[in-house]
Amino acid sequence: MCKNNTEVAALLFVNGVEYSTTGVNITVNGAPATEADLQTGMHVDLTGSKDANGSTGTALSIAFDDDLEGIVEQAYNGATTPATPLKVMGYTILTDATTEFSSQVSGQSTVADIAVGNIVEVSGTRLDNTTIQASYIETKAAFHSGQEIEVKGAVTALDSINMTFQIGAMTVDYSAVSSMPSLANDLFVEVKSTAGKNGSGNLVASAIELASNGTSGIDGTEGKEFELSGPIGTGSSSTQFTLNGTTVIVSSETQFEHGAASDIADGAQVEVSGTLNANGQIDASEIAFREAEEAELQGSIEAIDTTAVPNTVTIMGATIAVNNKSMFKDNSTQQVRYFNQADLAVGDWLEIGFYRDNTTSALVAVKVKRENSGTNQLEGVVEAVGTGTVTVSGVAVDLSGVTSPPTLTVNDQVHVNGTYDANTHVLMATSVTL
Repeated sequence: MCKNNTEVAALLFVNGVEYSTTGVNITVNGAPATEADLQTGMHVDLTGSKDANGSTGTALSIAFDDDLEGIVEQAYNGATTPATPLKVMGYTILTDATTEFSSQVSGQSTVADIAVGNIVEVSGTRLDNTTIQASYIETKAAFHSGQEIEVKGAVTALDSINMTFQIGAMTVDYSAVSSMPSLANDLFVEVKSTAGKNGSGNLVASAIELASNGTSGIDGTEGKEFELSGPIGTGSSSTQFTLNGTTVIVSSETQFEHGAASDIADGAQVEVSGTLNANGQIDASEIAFREAEEAELQGSIEAIDTTAVPNTVTIMGATIAVNNKSMFKDNSTQQVRYFNQADLAVGDWLEIGFYRDNTTSALVAVKVKRENSGTNQLEGVVEAVGTGTVTVSGVAVDLSGVTSPPTLTVNDQVHVNGTYDANTHVLMATSVTL
């Protein structure tokens, strides 16, 4: 069973594996659905099997359940240091370059546009009882009385006299609920509300149900095989950590890819394979570390090499590997739903996030988004400094057109605007900021 982010591309990609979805039972928030209802970035539970090649498989069932759908209490502000995070119904919502955003509200096209009072649906990974690392956010119109909102989490600070408890940092008033499971601290529940918050700022519950059979981890039988992916939760160690509420046990038998037990750290992106033990924990047989995006550029494809393994694209002189673990999305007017590397063409305008592999030094794509057009931009790490030139994440940059450019040193993180010269394969900078 896989529990991972969904990448909708060429049938259905989950964690880099292409699954056939013909005849598959698909649900979204408990209701029957189709593959068309699944969106890039959604965190799904997939039951199925992988073929011997490890790159294809057959899905039996796919279920998407959001982590919360609730009222925004604090808007995101990226201008502060550190950035002010989004807060929704007692949860801090963290976002990064790979967080997918969808909007039903005119004028809201990024997370920064979401306003206090909007309703947002969030899918992602729980880092602890109050924090979610979002992989998918959909914003909706402001809350109105009678509209149902919902939040999942572990019960804390249960007060049976005043009929309140907390989920995350939010207090829930359950005095109006007539039928519910027997409540206890640490019980994992879903709270629904049609009244919103009362005068005390507490969420007035209209219904309370068990979520995930009352536990925050995965549900299954002992010995069942699972694959999980996402950022490691808070409180990790080299011998165990949590991944979206499930405890992962690391032993001397655990195999590592792109890292070691000493690399386990809060927030590190990993893929875990293992079996469920009698305590509801995953005994990890393999842990693979995934690199985070460290650079981003916008430009048109100069060349594509389909003979390279993996395939590569060249943009602004930088050759970047793309594969089925890269997240693909088509925002152009072509709107190819099953968009992947096979759909790329020379001249396509891409926004591509990538990192430099520490072992091979290759540039590897994390996300690939096709747009209709744009302006040449580059955000990345200074790798070399010359006279009037720098190399930023594999891209040669000429600074001669910038008035009073900042003094740059290797490892500086910079943002560059400019015009790419296809003849010299150099980005002619018009502005550079640290």
